[in-house]
Amino acid sequence: MKIKRYKKIKTKYKVFIFFCAFVIFITLILLFFTNCVKPIMVKSSEAQARSSTSRAVNSAVQTVINESNVYDDLIEITTNQEGKIVFIQVKSLMVNKLAKEVGKVAGQNLDLIKNQGVSIPLGTLSGIGFLVGVGPEITFHIMAISTIHSKFSSEFTSAGINQTNHRIYLNIQTDVELILPTATKSIVVNSHILICEAILVGEIPSTYLNSDSLDEMMNLIPD
Repeated sequence: MKIKRYKKIKTKYKVFIFFCAFVIFITLILLFFTNCVKPIMVKSSEAQARSSTSRAVNSAVQTVINESNVYDDLIEITTNQEGKIVFIQVKSLMVNKLAKEVGKVAGQNLDLIKNQGVSIPLGTLSGIGFLVGVGPEITFHIMAISTIHSKFSSEFTSAGINQTNHRIYLNIQTDVELILPTATKSIVVNSHILICEAILVGEIPSTYLNSDSLDEMMNLIPD
């Protein structure tokens, strides 16, 4: 009887030891994943999302502009009889149309990459420095939800005697929500893109040299 009872106690003890070891093993795996794998996965996903978003936005701008004479489409210069610039007017309808077209194409480009995978070498996921880039790649699927905001800005710079270079930029802010297998991450990607420029001959009225007023005219209509 004592021997049977001893065997039962020994068996229960072994089960208890196995259970404790199993719990410790699972805990260590979860800690490793949380402290090593998850941060690397989030950083890699963020880097790829930023790169993909920038390419999508730049591609949209190039597609819409298509090497046309954008400056003349957006800006109208009025001169007096002496050829002196007296007024710079923004063609608000064309500005709004351009912003909407860029936003539309950028959104379409982003829709094509919203479901994508991030491949990370197994050695990189280990978090060990000398194993970075080593081993087979593990692919994680992520989803990206994007919202686009656009705003114009301009600047005047000297281009020589009695000449001024006028540049117009389209500033696009893309808010991206990354949905990962184990986390979510919000990022903001800002793109400052030169869309057109022109050399203006003659004196520029001081009202426009401080381009805030011109920027306000280009951004009257919300995106």
